[in-house]
Amino acid sequence: MTELEKYLVPILDKKNSFRKSSFSKLKKAVIELNLNKPSQIISVTGTNGKGSTLEILSQVLNNNNFKVGLFTSPHLVRFNERIKINNMSVTDKEILKTFKQLENLKDYKSFNFFQLFSLACFVIFSNRKLDIWLLEAGLGGRLDPINCFDADVSVITKIALDHEDILGKGLENIGKEKAGIIRSNQDFIYGEGKIPESVKKVLDKLNPNFHKIDNCSIKLENFHRNSVGIAKKILDVKFKKIDSLNEIKKLKKSPNYGRCHQLKKDLIVDVSHNNDSVKNLEKFISNNFSKSKIKAIFSCNKLKKLEDLCDPMMEIVDEWYLPELESNRLLSSNLVNKYLLSKGKKVNLGYDLHQLKQKINKQEKNSLFVAFGSFILIGKIYESYNFQI
Repeated sequence: MTELEKYLVPILDKKNSFRKSSFSKLKKAVIELNLNKPSQIISVTGTNGKGSTLEILSQVLNNNNFKVGLFTSPHLVRFNERIKINNMSVTDKEILKTFKQLENLKDYKSFNFFQLFSLACFVIFSNRKLDIWLLEAGLGGRLDPINCFDADVSVITKIALDHEDILGKGLENIGKEKAGIIRSNQDFIYGEGKIPESVKKVLDKLNPNFHKIDNCSIKLENFHRNSVGIAKKILDVKFKKIDSLNEIKKLKKSPNYGRCHQLKKDLIVDVSHNNDSVKNLEKFISNNFSKSKIKAIFSCNKLKKLEDLCDPMMEIVDEWYLPELESNRLLSSNLVNKYLLSKGKKVNLGYDLHQLKQKINKQEKNSLFVAFGSFILIGKIYESYNFQI
């Protein structure tokens, strides 16, 4: 365990607070920190595609000599993946030093892990005096730390069902929370899909400079078209001197870790962990590996509905593997096994990742392993291959 990981253990154990009172303290802390804000802040929320949209922007803007800070979550292998400057993760040492500085804040003890990590990110970005901050909402939008700032561009990539236990039941409640990042004097972009009435009400009230993105025609090998279309629109609106189409096409071979990533010839890894993202994964596999025998490696969070994550893949998966992973946040493999058996599926239990790697290496021709269901699973697979992100 690294020094940073040891420091964060007790903070990770703190219960997350998702309340207006906690957010008010967070805004006071931002004022207390007296941050150097950049010339442009771009804030992104949505159910899926947030990180991918910001990854495209970060690469293009950095390639055009902007100093760019990128804040995303969660991480796959190491905490410092969450904070990048010019596409390079900051060091554990810098994060740890910043966390210790935050201990002087008036309301330090009231903040949870994600709030403190967000504040640490803001301080690091401030100290580096960057041109642009690219900020991904961790959850919702209205009470998320990134909403402490009035962004120059705010984005909702799309809205689907996820985190209903926190954001509220149904698309309208989820939309209302995510619409909290919208401001009147800014550009606002909404990605694919129908706009909930709750979001339309906010748009009618605030009347931002509104853009809707649907059916983007640009195909980028490792990125969903919705993310590509949103990123291009931001570049066209705010960075007119950049040839957005040409710059985006330069990213054709750029990897998008954890998103339909072909880690090995016979292994695809994807962090899809809600119904909408699993449907996207199924479409990707069906379009690109239709002649392969598909073997799923699966785990999911205790709070997820199994049918939401398993059912979209039922028709294309021939065999399921449920690895043993050390995490109290994951649903018991026995419960997953029971559900899959009730659907008449072939299930394999008792494998650790080392054993699964051996099976992947020895599997028959025209077979493909597809790992999905949780960030934890994909992170541990990357770690098992000593893959650097």
